Amino acid sequence: MREYIVYRHGWNPANQDPDRGLPEKMPVVRLQADSPEDAIIRARGQVSVVDGQFLSAEPADAVDARVNNLGLKAEALERQEETP
Repeated sequence: MREYIVYRHGWNPANQDPDRGLPEKMPVVRLQADSPEDAIIRARGQVSVVDGQFLSAEPADAVDARVNNLGLKAEALERQEETP
């Protein structure tokens, strides 16, 4: 099994309200599954999905690598601004 991050796509006042600053694509659960499809099936029992919304899943290691890379880029930019 592999770890996946499941995202809910689509705004709805019931669970993903843009007026509260929530994004259109929002991570909703991290879980172990055999495939992205299996992760979505497992997530359906844990998160709400209403009309106009759907779930997608990505391997957590790939998502974590992108997030960590963004953090490194931001840190590099901050250091660059500090250098006279």
